[in-house]
Amino acid sequence: MAVIEAVNIKFRYSRKSPYVLNNFNLSVDHGEIVGIIGPNGSGKTTALKILSRTIRPEHGKIKIMGRNIAEMRQKEIAKIIGVVPQGTTVAFPFTAREIVLMGRSPHLGFWQMEQEHDLKVADNVMALTDSLEIADRRIDELSGGEQQRIIIARALAQEPKIMLLDEPTAYLDINHQVEIFDLIKRLNSERELTVVIVSHDLNMASEYCDRLVLMRNGQVYKEGPPKQVITEANIREVYDINTVISDNIITGAPHIIPISKLMYKKYQRHNLKVHVVCGGGSGTRLMRWLAIEGFQVSVGVLNISDSDYKIARSLEMETITEMPFSHISDEAYFMNLEQIHKADVVILTRVPIGIGNLKNMFAIRSAQSSGATVIVPDNFDGMDYTGGQATEIYNEIVDDGAIIARDESEIQNILMSLDNESY
Repeated sequence: MAVIEAVNIKFRYSRKSPYVLNNFNLSVDHGEIVGIIGPNGSGKTTALKILSRTIRPEHGKIKIMGRNIAEMRQKEIAKIIGVVPQGTTVAFPFTAREIVLMGRSPHLGFWQMEQEHDLKVADNVMALTDSLEIADRRIDELSGGEQQRIIIARALAQEPKIMLLDEPTAYLDINHQVEIFDLIKRLNSERELTVVIVSHDLNMASEYCDRLVLMRNGQVYKEGPPKQVITEANIREVYDINTVISDNIITGAPHIIPISKLMYKKYQRHNLKVHVVCGGGSGTRLMRWLAIEGFQVSVGVLNISDSDYKIARSLEMETITEMPFSHISDEAYFMNLEQIHKADVVILTRVPIGIGNLKNMFAIRSAQSSGATVIVPDNFDGMDYTGGQATEIYNEIVDDGAIIARDESEIQNILMSLDNESY
């Protein structure tokens, strides 16, 4: 059941300014953790303010727990929605407990003082947020992580069913970031709290959120489980940056590695054109180095599901591909042969060779016969899964004058030396 519904929301801060939200739509189910992500100016914080009725939309409707928020009193809203705003500062030196007790105001009458029940609620939420032991300390004496736990405790003291958090880990170190996100996840689990969280940290959002909403220009560009939203294509389109997306080896959540524009080969140019024969992650570090150094690089043949394929594609390298789990077809082989004959240097990484990718060895042999410089590992141990056929080709390549390299560092030195000779 949807506990938050935003339908066709339009908002601008003045009639002369452009719309910050333009037909923004969002639906959040009970017990979900939904992350709103997007670049600066995409409307994330404004959307959160609209959902809590801190500001009112010019057009559209918000429903909270099935009720039109425009028809609700602010105290009613505050009993349902707890808000943790971005960069909260407290002007006066209140104690942590006094700050938390401020969250009880929706439950108190005008000028009514807190009762025993309110004190118990405050102590309970401070215990829940691991902040009870700092209850009597002044807020300005606390660390950033401790202050943020107190602000979350204040929102929890409202006894809400929904929490809206705007950049709750901004300016915190990695330890405190994990601490805050762990707390949010625990509250969601133990209290069945519905959570909507705005975050610039895409990796944290991917790790902890059930669903992500990617915003661009005041609208929802893409929403769904993290793996459907955090893709190289989506991030490139919305953030205008190339990335490598891999799975967290512990949790399986998508993990983003941004690629600086300084790594693009258009910033530097080397005379040598290099073709890399790799697979299974054996070429990852080498391809990154080649991109940073500005070499002209092609790669192949790689299966589309291969981890090296993902790196090559993200680095915008020309890549000859084959379908996942398929043997190299004649079509892919001849395309690779055409590419490999354009290369000055062909590099074979420590990639296992089986019947499925044996044609890559034939392509290397062909390039060598046409005059290309070939660099191969110093031994073929553990790489041959063809019953000896790949080893025979490797030995022929070595006997025909291939340069032998012990590791990637030596490959780099060889390439730089060859490139200097080409000038």
